[in-house]
Amino acid sequence: MPSSRAMRDYSTANLFTLILGTLLLITFIFLPWFGTAPAQNGARIFSDNLYQVPGAIPAPLIWLIPIATLGILGFGLWGILTPERDRMAALLAAFCAFLGLLYFARIFVEPSLLDGKATPGVGFWISLFSLLLTLFNLPITGPEVARLFQPQKGSRRGIDPRFIPYLFLIPSLTLYLVWIIGPTFYTFYLSLTNWDGVSTPGFIGFANFQRLFTRDRNFTEALVNNIRWLLIFISVPTTLGLLMAMIFNQEMWGSRFYKVSLYLPLVLSLPVIGLIWSWVYNPRLGLINNLLSMLGATDLPGWLGDRKLAIWCVIAAAVWRQVGYVMVLYLAGLKNVDPMLIDAAHVDGADRWQLFRHVIFPLLAPVTTIVVVISVIDSLRAFDLVAIMTRGGQSTQVLANFMYIEAFNNYRMGYAAAIAVVLFFLSMVFIGFYLSIVIRDELEY
Repeated sequence: MPSSRAMRDYSTANLFTLILGTLLLITFIFLPWFGTAPAQNGARIFSDNLYQVPGAIPAPLIWLIPIATLGILGFGLWGILTPERDRMAALLAAFCAFLGLLYFARIFVEPSLLDGKATPGVGFWISLFSLLLTLFNLPITGPEVARLFQPQKGSRRGIDPRFIPYLFLIPSLTLYLVWIIGPTFYTFYLSLTNWDGVSTPGFIGFANFQRLFTRDRNFTEALVNNIRWLLIFISVPTTLGLLMAMIFNQEMWGSRFYKVSLYLPLVLSLPVIGLIWSWVYNPRLGLINNLLSMLGATDLPGWLGDRKLAIWCVIAAAVWRQVGYVMVLYLAGLKNVDPMLIDAAHVDGADRWQLFRHVIFPLLAPVTTIVVVISVIDSLRAFDLVAIMTRGGQSTQVLANFMYIEAFNNYRMGYAAAIAVVLFFLSMVFIGFYLSIVIRDELEY
């Protein structure tokens, strides 16, 4: 039998309630509710019944499951954060579990609701078991478990404070594991298969990578375009952004208007920027060719229709957006420069170039590192502008665009996964370089 201390201390019950609520949430969203197909998860069944989709599997009262899940999560967290209310929180969580069980009771009482159209899946049974555990959590919480979380003598009743940060991390880390880490490792596996997105993946080893690096000219073109994008992004926006920051860091008329004007493109989404620049580059009605016509030019370029110019036109649109971002970063860095160092350089007779070269720019080294790494990452994941402006034609493919075309146009998911792996490791090289610098600076500090 549980000890009286375990029965009076509801902190353990609230901890289990939070864990069970997280399990319910993941189960309802990701696991098959009926049958074995993950697409028939609880969230899908709930959505189909809510909007009365024709042919949907009937699931009356299924709306009680998300309500009960959110209530269990909320009351479990409330009971942990407020030990003086832990008993009330545990009882309310149990009541939410009772509401969720009403759905299962309806299914078991009236099995004809399913009418043989579906059989309960693993998500159905895990949710039922989790709700039952939540409902009977208080009587089954034993003293051996409760003793792990008993406070030290003289401290307030509740969970050991050392465990509280982990409680906050459990839901987010679980979702991160499901959405990011899991798909990442699965992509590594798919890169070793010839999966078409429908049939069962067939293991072929490193054949996809061998073809990428030896026989696929499109991959070489995409990689070269990414390198071009990278070199331009490191040099042009960084230089122009630093120049604009140096100019607008001084007191001058209209500087605030110019700052907002240069930063404004960053507010726009990349598809919108792609549409704007597609109109600008239009060979008949575009702004550039109209201006050239007014100046008397006759042999007007096709811009996005020219294989030699198209990639540079797309990169120019990306640079237009990036300059304002770099300028803001450098402006923030210039605000942290000690004015006494500037005054000391003036006293020593340094001119503007010497002041910038020997004082300001070295002090901006941390900002420059951030700018370079961000520019590299943005250049490697470039996709939107290419997709909107050229759809990958006219020799403008980049790795992300090439990966998308192979996956969703050519249905070669395994080959696209190999491209994604290459892109992942290219990004990790620069991210690792940045993290090594940041960690080294923190250790020195």
